[in-house]
Order: sequence, then C-alpha cells, then structure tokens
Amino acid sequence: MREEKILLADDDVQMLEMLSEFLRGLGYAVSAVADGWQAMEAIRATEFHLAVLDLMLPGYSGLELLSYLKANAPRTEVILFTGHGGVDSAIQALRLGAYDYLLKADLRLEEFQAVVTRALERRRLSLNNRELLSNLRQAQKELAKQRGAELSQVRRIGEALAVPLTWEQLFHGLLNLIWDSLPLDVLGLEFQGASQELSLEAFRRHPAIPESGLGKFKAWLQARFKQQLQENRHSGVEQGPLPEQPLPEILCEKAQVGGILAVIAAGRNAPFTLEETELFHIFVLQGEAALKNLVLFEEVKALAIRDGLTGLYNYRHFWELLSHEVELARRYGKPLSMLFLDLDNFKVINDTLGHPQGDVVLKTLAADLQGAVRHADVVCRYGGEEFVLLLPHTPPEQAVVLAERLRQRISELTIPLPERDLQFTVSIGVAGLNEGMSGADLLDEADAALYRAKQAGKNKVCGPEGV
Repeated sequence: MREEKILLADDDVQMLEMLSEFLRGLGYAVSAVADGWQAMEAIRATEFHLAVLDLMLPGYSGLELLSYLKANAPRTEVILFTGHGGVDSAIQALRLGAYDYLLKADLRLEEFQAVVTRALERRRLSLNNRELLSNLRQAQKELAKQRGAELSQVRRIGEALAVPLTWEQLFHGLLNLIWDSLPLDVLGLEFQGASQELSLEAFRRHPAIPESGLGKFKAWLQARFKQQLQENRHSGVEQGPLPEQPLPEILCEKAQVGGILAVIAAGRNAPFTLEETELFHIFVLQGEAALKNLVLFEEVKALAIRDGLTGLYNYRHFWELLSHEVELARRYGKPLSMLFLDLDNFKVINDTLGHPQGDVVLKTLAADLQGAVRHADVVCRYGGEEFVLLLPHTPPEQAVVLAERLRQRISELTIPLPERDLQFTVSIGVAGLNEGMSGADLLDEADAALYRAKQAGKNKVCGPEGV
C-alpha cells in the first residue's frame, strides 16, 4: 500500500466512483467526497498529499478549496478538473498554485495516472528541497555557532597568552588550552631556547593510552625535534629516519622565533576533521605570537634590569634582589652575606689608557666574577667601578674565604694590550646579615668593611669586625 493520501472531490457520482476505484487500484489511500462542504471538512481533518478537485462543487468551489489549501496546507498538491471550464478558469487555477488543470471530456486514465504521479513526485521533490534547505540553514547556524566558538577560543588563547609569562607558563598554558579544546589521545611539546641550557619538554596523555604508548610518542616527537634542529642549523649531518609513527593520526607543527624553537604534536587514533586541523594550526600560530612577545618582553626586561656595559644586574635591580634575599633569609632563618668590591686605581687606568680600555677592564672583571660564583649567588654592578655580590646561605666566615679567593684570582688576570699586558686588583668588604638589620644596613656594613680594606693599602679583604 502506498503512503500517499489523495482527496477526490466531484459531484459527478459516476466520475467519482470511477476515479476512486482507479486510484485505489494503483495503491493510493483515497478519500472520496461529493461536495465542497465534505471536502473542506476532510481537508481540515487530514493532511493529504494530493487533492483532485472538481472546479464546480456544491458548497465550496474547487478554486475556493485550492486557495484554502495553499494558505493552510501548502505541502498538498492540487489538480483541478472540470467538465465545462474555460481558459480563464485554467489560468486562475494555475496562478493560485494548482499543479495542473484537466478537462473531463478529454480525460484518459493513462494521462490521469501520469499527472497524478508527476504531481506527487513534485511534492516529494519539493519536500526534499525544503528539507535540504532546512538542513543547510541549520548547518549554517551550526557553522556560525562553531565559528563563534572558535573565535571565542582564539580570543581566549590570545588573552591567556598575551600577558607576560615565563617559558614554562607559556608552553604549559598552551598545552592546556589545546588539550581542553581538542579530543586527543596524546599531546607533546619539545622546546629549546637560544642556549641549550634553556630547554623544556611536556606531555599529556589520555587515561586510555598506556605509558608505553606515551613513550613511543615521546620518542617520535624527540626525533622529529632533533630533525628540525638539524634543518635549522643547516649542519649537513645526514639525518636518520624517524621512528614509526606511533598513532594513525598526528598533527605536528613548529613555532620558531630566531634561534628559539618549539615543536608541538597532537595524536589520536581517529582522523582529525578539517576544523580541528585548522584550530590546532591557530593554536600554534597564537603560541608563536606569544613566543615573540615573550622574547621581546625578556629583551625589554633585560634592558631594564641589566647593566648595558657588563650585562650584570644594575643598581636599581640590585635593591629589588637585596630586599628579596633579606626576606628569604629572615623567613627561613638562613645566613646571608654580601661582598662589596671596588676596582683599585681605576681612575689611573682610565686616565692613562683611555676609557675604552677601562671598559674592557670592567667587562673582564664582570665576566670573571660571574664565572667564579655559584648559580644561586647574585652579581651586580653597583655603579662605576663598584660591584656587589649577594651570597645566600653563606655565613660571613665563609664569605671572607670566598672574597680572599676572588681577590687572589682577580689579581692574576691579564688583559693583553699592544704595549704591555694589563693587570689590576680589587679591594673587598664583607658583611653578614644580623638580626634586626635591613638590606640597607647590610650594605652599609659591607661599605664600611670596603673602606677599611682601602685604608689598609688596597688589594685587601676586610670582613665584619671580629671575623
């Protein structure tokens, strides 16, 4: 049995019975009525696929029923037929939306069947087109919603990565954003700064992925990172093949600023959609932009806290560091010592050899001091030819020993000049932080000790009184 429902309305009982029997024989569900009142009642009660209406009906005419259907049941196709209609009636029917207009006198069942079939086919096509249009509009809405979500994510990325960050904060934050935004099995990052000392790697894995799977992914990403480093250096070293790809689908991109390189990879078993691939690319681009900002921020920060000649921390930043170290020493009850160092007879060097050679001496001394102390120790240029060293976790007795070792080491430095080799000496004052002392008090104590070293003939070390 066909699903299509057909309303047949004709006041010619013989024609009504013939067409009803014919349509039912074709498998249609037919409702047959003999006047316009019954037709209107049926239309209001049931949605028909097709209405075949006589033009002249008692109660409501075929044209009136057609107008009602187009206003209230527009998905119903309508065929009008009549025994004595003219051209004007046909034109009016077609203008109102009828599919066809037939004359009873010329009606043959084969032709009638073809018209009914075409009318129902047009209805199906029209409904399909409407469904496609509705789906298209829904897809457009979903796409707009998705694009809106992506733009929101991009804004969120920009906001999260726009503030000044450390390298660790930047890359861990970027990985967290990617991990929260894309359904992934594994995610990883390899990073190396301008120097090999500045490096970082970080990974994420879904609980369903075993540690062994993450290990294979790490090995693959590390090999890919080394390959990219070799390409950047144009070393000419022959590169071995990458390990077998650990997952069917991997997205891998680099973010690079000068000699700073990060390679980011995301993997999973299911294929990535075009939208996911684009979003991953946007994440990496945003990460690279944040990397550029961080490099610029570090450069500006270095200009603000570093001495332009020696590269050591400058006078202003010294006071910030001193306050910080004093606070830590107080909080944890640890010793803190200070060395106040002055280059002996520096004015004579400048006056006899010139300021450029004086600058060479200052830079040589700064580099030697920086290389002679621990990583935790802080070396600053206080001003002119004066330098300050902060020694955390160091009591004044040990600080005096270190100062003497530095004094001896510096006295043996040699700077080759065209006429002769230049040697120089320093005087050092040592002070230790005592209870109740401020950072300024500590500096005053070290300065007083330095004064005593100068008074004792220079090239001397003087510690706190009694040490």
